[in-house]
Amino acid sequence: MKPALLIFAAIPWTWLNPQLSSLDHRQHELHAKLAALPALPPPQPQEHAGFHSGLAPHADSIRWVQIDLGAEYSLDEVVVIPAMLGVAEAYGFPRSFRIDASNDPLFAESDTLLDQTSGDALPSLAPWQVAKKGIRAQHIRFTATKLAAQPHQTKRFIFCLGELLVFSHGRNVALHAQVLAPNSVETLPTWSPRHLVDGAYALGLPVHPDEIHGNGWHSGISTTAETTKWVQADLGSPRSIDEIRLIPAHPRDYPERFGFGFPRRFKVEADGKTIFDSTSTDFSNPGDTPVAFPTPGLRAQTIRCTATQLWERSGDFVYALAELQAFDAGKNIAREAVITSSDDTITPSWSRSGLIDGRSSSGVLLDEASWLADLSQRRQITDELAVLETQRTTAQAIAKTRAAWLAGAVVCLAILTTWLLVMRSRRSRRREMESLRHRISRDLHDDIGSHLGSIRLMSELALRDGSASESLEEIHRLAGEAAESMRGIIWLVREGDAPPLSSLVEAMRQSAGALLKDIDWQIEATEGNLATASLEFHRQVFLLFREAAHNIARHAHAAQVRIEVHWKAKHFHLLIEDNGCGFDVAAITAGNGLANLQHRATVLGGTLQITSRPGSGTCITLEAEF
Repeated sequence: MKPALLIFAAIPWTWLNPQLSSLDHRQHELHAKLAALPALPPPQPQEHAGFHSGLAPHADSIRWVQIDLGAEYSLDEVVVIPAMLGVAEAYGFPRSFRIDASNDPLFAESDTLLDQTSGDALPSLAPWQVAKKGIRAQHIRFTATKLAAQPHQTKRFIFCLGELLVFSHGRNVALHAQVLAPNSVETLPTWSPRHLVDGAYALGLPVHPDEIHGNGWHSGISTTAETTKWVQADLGSPRSIDEIRLIPAHPRDYPERFGFGFPRRFKVEADGKTIFDSTSTDFSNPGDTPVAFPTPGLRAQTIRCTATQLWERSGDFVYALAELQAFDAGKNIAREAVITSSDDTITPSWSRSGLIDGRSSSGVLLDEASWLADLSQRRQITDELAVLETQRTTAQAIAKTRAAWLAGAVVCLAILTTWLLVMRSRRSRRREMESLRHRISRDLHDDIGSHLGSIRLMSELALRDGSASESLEEIHRLAGEAAESMRGIIWLVREGDAPPLSSLVEAMRQSAGALLKDIDWQIEATEGNLATASLEFHRQVFLLFREAAHNIARHAHAAQVRIEVHWKAKHFHLLIEDNGCGFDVAAITAGNGLANLQHRATVLGGTLQITSRPGSGTCITLEAEF
C-alpha cells in the first residue's frame, strides 16, 4: 500500500463523524450476542417444500393462507419458516407481510401478531418468530402484502412458506392443522397447502453439535425389504402424551445418507392403539426432519414403532432411528423408558439406550421452540448488522468527504500562506533591487559621472588654451566614451524588468540540453536582435517550450528535434518539430499536456498550431506578439 493510502487509512474517522463511534459500538454488541446464538444449520433439501400461492400479475397483489388449530389455544409463539427449493436460499418469501390471530374464521376481529408491511424483508432461510403470550386464538392467518417475483419471470409474483408453527405450552398445536388457502398451487409432492403444517422444513433438526459418536438404535440386518421389525418404549406406567416424535438417524460415517434406516412403510401404536399407519403406502424419507404425530388426550404406557418395509442400505435392509420422543406438556417423558425390540445391531455407535439418550446422530437435541426463537433472533441481529453496515458506509463516506474538505482547506491555507510569503518576499526583493538600482545609478552619476565630467571640462579648457597635446585629445575622446558607457549601464540597471529575447533563447538552449539529452536536437535563433519582452511573456513562452520538450521526451520516441526561434518587429515565431511516433490530434485529452500548450498560447494572445498523425512526427508552431 502506498504511504499516502496508509496515512488516509489511519485517519480516526470517528473524529470527523461521531456517528461512526455509536455504530461501531452497536456492531460490537450485536456480534457478541450473535456469538452466543446457535448457527443457522445448513439447509436440508425436502421433498415437501411447503406452501405455494397462486400466481399474481403484480407484486402488490394480496395473497393469504390461514390455519385452523381446531380449538382455542393460548399462544406462546408463532414461527414462520421460509421455503427452500433447489438452492440454499429462501424461495418466494414475501417482501412484506402481516400475521394475525383470531377466533373468527373470517377475521372480523383479530389481533395483529406481527406487522412487516412497512419495509422489505431481507431474504433468508432463518425463521421469523413472534412471541405473543396471553393471546388466545383458534385461527392464524399469514397475509402477504408484497409478493416475490417468480424466478426467471418478470411479470409473475408469488409467495411461498416452508412451515407455520404455533406453540402452546411447549407443543406445536399447528401440526397437521386444517389449512385454508383460497389461492394456492398444489403440485405434489413438492407444493401443497398441507405441507405448511406437516412438520418438515429446511432447517433440519434442532441440534447442538458435539463430537460424541452415538447414532441411536439399529435393527438387525435383513436380506429382504419386506421384513417386519419393531422397537418399543415402555414408560413404566400410563402417562399423558401430547405428541410422539421420531428423529431420523444420520450417521457420521454415512454423511450423504439423510434419514438413514427410516422405514419406507411403518405404523405407530400406543398400548396397541394405532396412532399412525403407513403400512400400505410408501412414506417419504424425512431426511434430517423430525416426524411428529400429535396425540392430544392420549394416555398410554407403551409406544411401539413397527416397520413393515425396511430401508435399503447397501444391498441389504435395515431399520434405524436416532431418537424416540414422547411429550407431555413440553417435556420428553421417554428419556426414562425401557426399550425392547424385535432384534438389534449392537456397536459402540448403536444401542437400545441410544434411542432415548436425548441425542440425534450429530449432537444434543434442543427444545424446538427455543431453538427456533434463537435462530429468529440471529436473523434479526444479522438483518440489523446489514443495515448498520450500510449506515456505516454512508457515515464513513460523510467522514471522508469532511476529511477531503478539511484537507482541501489546509492545502488552500498552505498555498495562500506560501503565496503571501512569496509575494512579500518578492515585494521586499523588488524594493531592495529598486533601492540598489537607485543607489548604483546615483553613485555612478554623482561619483564617476561627476569625475568624468570634470576630466572632460578640464581637457576642453586645456585645448582652448592651445597648450594641449595629442594625449589631451585622447583623454577627451576616452572620457566621452566612458560617459556614454556609464549612461548605458545606468539605463540597463533601470530597465532590468524587460529582459532581452536572446536570454530567452539561452534559457531554451539550456532547457533543451536537460530535457532532450538523449535526442539529437538543434536550435536556430535570430542573432543580433536585442529586442526585449515583458517578464510574463518570457515566462509563458519558456513554460510552453518546456511542456512541449517534456512531451517529446516522454511520448514521442523521437530521434531528432528541430527548434526555430525568430522574432521581427513585435512578432515572435517558435517552431518545435520532431520525427517521433506522432498521434491523432482528434484524440487529444486533458490529461496529455497539449491542453496546457493551448492555454499558454491563449494567455500570450497568440495562436498555436499542432500538426501530427500517427507515424509521421509532430510539429508545434506558436505565433505571438510581444
